[in-house]
Amino acid sequence: MDSAFGTAILAILLLYLLLLVVSLVLAVLDVIAMWKLFEKAGEKGWTALIPIYNYFQMTKIATGSYTLGWVYLAVSGVYTMMTMISSIIMKFSDNNGGFVSLIFMMFLFAIILALAVLAGYISFMFSKAYNKPLIWNICMIFLSPILVIVMGFDKNTVYVGSGNRQNF
Repeated sequence: MDSAFGTAILAILLLYLLLLVVSLVLAVLDVIAMWKLFEKAGEKGWTALIPIYNYFQMTKIATGSYTLGWVYLAVSGVYTMMTMISSIIMKFSDNNGGFVSLIFMMFLFAIILALAVLAGYISFMFSKAYNKPLIWNICMIFLSPILVIVMGFDKNTVYVGSGNRQNF
């Protein structure tokens, strides 16, 4: 029984290690691809290395301004504050916060949904700025890390501007 348990633990650890290595490789490829895409758009490629600023650059490339980046940051801040307030309410109230806690959870869900829609829109517009077809733009909403890598290493991907003439 101990041998089977040890083998199972070893298998889980090896799987975890494999997933970790694959994740790190994809993260590095994603940063390199973003670097290349930023340079194709006439921006500084090194901005792909800075975690929050790179999203602002992506927003600027996608829409022509930083406005949606600021909106995303503000909504994320509201989400963080509401999460902290919710946890305080649940810690110091009887029966886990009751009705107030339910209202907070519904509000948090709405914020998460808004963030997902906003991120999807920015991804859609980002690929549209590189003149990708409609199906590609739609797939960017759900598969952006993978498709950004493909776009970054594709020699035929050219930046056409945030207001490109392609229709939805």
